[in-house]
Order: sequence, then structure tokens, then C-alpha cells
Amino acid sequence: MSRILIFLLWIVLLAGTVTILGMFDHRIAGEAFGVKFDSPSSMVIGILLFLFALTIYATHKIKDIMAFPAKLRARDAETKRSRGVAALTRGLEAVAVGDASDASHHAKVAQKHLQDISLTRLLSAQAAQLSGDGETAKKSFTAMLEAPETEFLGLKGLYAQAIAKGDQESARDYAERAFGLRANAGWAFDSVVELCLERGAWKDAREAIAKGRKNKLINNEKADRANAALLTAAAYDADLSGDSATALSEAEAALKLAPSFAPAAVLAAGAHLTNNKTGKAATLLENAFAIDPHPALIRLYDRLYKDQEPEKRAAKLRKLASKNSDTREAALLEARAANLTDDYKNAANTLEPLIKRAADADAYALMATAMTGLHGEEVGKGWLERAAAAPRDPRPGAEGTFHVTRAGWALLVREFMEHARLAPPPLEEAGEGISEAELLLLTAPPPAPEEPVVINAEEPASGASTETPAEEVGVEEQSDEEDIESGNIGKSAINAARNVS
Repeated sequence: MSRILIFLLWIVLLAGTVTILGMFDHRIAGEAFGVKFDSPSSMVIGILLFLFALTIYATHKIKDIMAFPAKLRARDAETKRSRGVAALTRGLEAVAVGDASDASHHAKVAQKHLQDISLTRLLSAQAAQLSGDGETAKKSFTAMLEAPETEFLGLKGLYAQAIAKGDQESARDYAERAFGLRANAGWAFDSVVELCLERGAWKDAREAIAKGRKNKLINNEKADRANAALLTAAAYDADLSGDSATALSEAEAALKLAPSFAPAAVLAAGAHLTNNKTGKAATLLENAFAIDPHPALIRLYDRLYKDQEPEKRAAKLRKLASKNSDTREAALLEARAANLTDDYKNAANTLEPLIKRAADADAYALMATAMTGLHGEEVGKGWLERAAAAPRDPRPGAEGTFHVTRAGWALLVREFMEHARLAPPPLEEAGEGISEAELLLLTAPPPAPEEPVVINAEEPASGASTETPAEEVGVEEQSDEEDIESGNIGKSAINAARNVS
């Protein structure tokens, strides 16, 4: 529609111009180059307009003719570029499928047609890597550092090569440089944090975590857990070097981020205990136990009141148990408190359900104390033997301390940051508990000593039979072991035996 309108406007303009020129009735006379002329003015003006239009047209065509060689060169360049891009695409596809020879061929074609385009260097480097030519790959990656648009990719390639060679120092430099260029690059963030953990650079790792949080590479909860673990690792380093003030400060800062983090709670509470601040130490342990009842918290808490009377000490243990009463650790605390006050029967009743569910060295040891108090050392000895053979708690620090190696701290930081735990779960669960029948036997009192048999020295009367009738002879009893193996032991009989004492 617009083209028709423009055409009509041109027709109108031309018609108007002819009409205006036709209205002129003057004549123009003159002489040029020895030629005299006398023509109507409208004709002269028309000829001049025609010549002007012809000049414009001729100029445009001359310009096109002069630009023709440049157009030919541009067309050739575009053809080469198209071939180069096609080779580049096919080369990248070959890299994706792992075809080293095809990737190398297309890399050469792309480099020939695209010359110094940065992507050709990347393809050449990847093709060289597939072919096992590490030196050529390194040269290509290094050349990519010269161009701002490919510097990041070059750093990533050089980092991968350094990691493959075990060159941690170079890998760290490349990763940190890449992280500086692209703070939102996930691989660079992960690499910087990982390398910081491997060399024990806890402060540098925290700085990387802060930068990653700012760029949304790590959420707030995970970042807080990571910082708590890193502060605790630094606190233990300070404690080992004798700087107790820094150790306490770092541990308390970690607890503000993660109040349940047992390593920090144990270190901070231990420092307060050294300074005779038992109440403050107890508060830290209770707060941590309320969220995650770790065995190390129980062991240190018990130490806080070891010099007090058994009744007061038992009351403190029950107070700790009440902070997280539905846990296995709380039940063990109740049993420990009962043993302290010689309430062995209650201790045994508390421990029996735990022992039926799963084998546990601590539960066996507490049951040994209860059985010794109820039935003597002979009964308690069997439980002590079971405690010695039972699997130990696999959690780090279960024995009460967290003095691990630098590599151990790196693993602990990773686990707590990613999964809010101190270590991966064990490959196998704890052993199954003991059966009801076995529990009844192990908790039964020892058999009462047999009464001595009085032998009558008188001779039997003459003619009297010395044989005892078969019906008067009792059936010989089986041993305890035979009863258990045959499954004939009666629960009521065992319960009666347990009530003897």
C-alpha cells in the first residue's frame, strides 16, 4: 500500500513540474562555445533538471563499480568465515563425542579460515587434550589468556590441567584468578573453597564463602554451617598453639552460627571449665544437646560435676537428659544417673529396651554396673565382656575429643557444610540387639549354692534293697546352656530367679 502511495505522489510531482514549466512563456537566449541558442525557458529548465538527475544516477553507478572489488573480497571473506564456523561446529561436536582425530582435523580447518578467532584456540586446545598432547593444549589455553573474552575459558582449561598433574599451587592460582573474573562461576567457587580446605587455609575459605554467598552460589544456611565449621577448625589450631583466648573467641563465634555444633561446644565449654566457669560451660553443652545429643557433650558434662555428691551429680545428668528426652542418649543419661544413686533396678529397666534394639558399648558398660550392683561381679563380668566386644560409636569425637588432623578437619567442614553432620553415615548399621531369652538369662542372678548332702554311714538293713525306685528318682536337669540352645528356658522361671536377691 505504501509503495502505491509513493508512486502516485511521484506522478503528481512530475505532473506538477511539467505544468509549472509549461506556464513559462519566456525565452532564454545566449551563446556558449560559439553556439547561439534561443529556446523557451521551460525547455531549458527541463533539460537542466534532466541533466541533474542523470548526474546523480551516473555517480551512484560509478560508486558501485569502484566498490565492486571490495564486495568480491568481502564475499570471499564471508565464504571463508562460513566454512570456518562450520568446521568449528563440527570440531566441537567431535570433542563432545571424543573423536580426537576428527576434532584435530576440524580445528586446523577452522584455524585456517577463521585465523585468530578465540574459539579456534579453544577447539585446538580441546582437540590436543583428546589426543593426549598436553603441551599443545597448554599453549592454546595460555594464548586464550591474552583476549579478555576467552581469558576465563583459558583459566578453566589450565586449572583442569594443573589438577590432573597434581600441581595444587598452580591450580589454586588459576582458580582464584578465574573466581576474580567471574564471581558467579560455580566451578571456580567450588575449586577455591576445596583448595583452601586442602591446605588448611580456613580464613581464605571463609572469604570465598562470603563472596559465594553474595553471588548466590551458596545459600545462607549452608554458608552459616560452613563458617561455623571453619571457625571451629581455626579455634582448634589456636588451642594447639597455646592461644586459648583466640580459641575460645572463635569457638563461641561458631556457636552463634551453629549452636549444636559439638566440636565448638566441647572446646568452648572446656575453656570455661578451665576458667572455673562451670555454669557457663553447662549452658553451652545443654544448648547443644537440646539440638543434637552428641556423646562428647555427655562426657564433658559429666566431668563438670565429677567432684559432687552422687545425688547432685545424678540430678545434673537428669537435667541434661530432659533437654532432649526422646533420644537414646537421654536414656543412657537416665541409666547413668540411676547407677550413681545405687538404683540399679531402675538402671537395668531403662537399659533393657536399648539393648534389645541395638548393640552399644556404652549401654553394655552401664548394664555391667547395674548387674554388678544387683547380682555381683560374676554377672557384671559377662556384660563387661560384651561391652569390650561391641562396636564403638562411629561418630567423630564419640570418645570425647575432636583433635583431628588437617585433612580430617577438611572432611568435617565439607560434611557439616553440605549435610549438617560431622561425617558420612557408616557403611553398616550397628549390630542387632540381643534376644529376649538371652537378655533374661544374662540379667538373672547366679544360681544359689547347693546344700551339702549328708550321707548316712549306717549299713542298710539286711535284705533291704539299696536301689532307689525309678519313680522316686528326679529327672536330671539340663544345664543353662542346653536350656538356651533347646529354647526350653521359661521366662517366668528366670524372672523368679532375678527376684531372689
